[in-house]
Amino acid sequence: MPVIKFIAVALPIALGVVMIGTGGLNFAGPPLARENFALWGYPAGFHRVAGSLGVVIGLLLVIPATSRVGAIASAIFMLAAVATLIRSRDWGHLPVAAVLMAVSAAAIAIHG
Repeated sequence: MPVIKFIAVALPIALGVVMIGTGGLNFAGPPLARENFALWGYPAGFHRVAGSLGVVIGLLLVIPATSRVGAIASAIFMLAAVATLIRSRDWGHLPVAAVLMAVSAAAIAIHG
């Protein structure tokens, strides 16, 4: 399998797995996640909304027929995350969110 073809298949799946994992973690709401969402100015329980969206987006990414929609949704989701982190001046979480946003953009580009 050529490298480009492998990346085109693997990138959305890898991003989907990350989105499902982080979404599940946010939905479960360990104390640190709840504290972070409160710090970012979101109401109590919003971690479940963000977690649910993350899991759904991740599932869209790992299913080949919906991976383009998942890539677009993940880019929008990560743009909102980056904006939230900049607004709250949470520089510690920003690099990971920015990388995931870039990977989302690459997943969109792969699908044309």
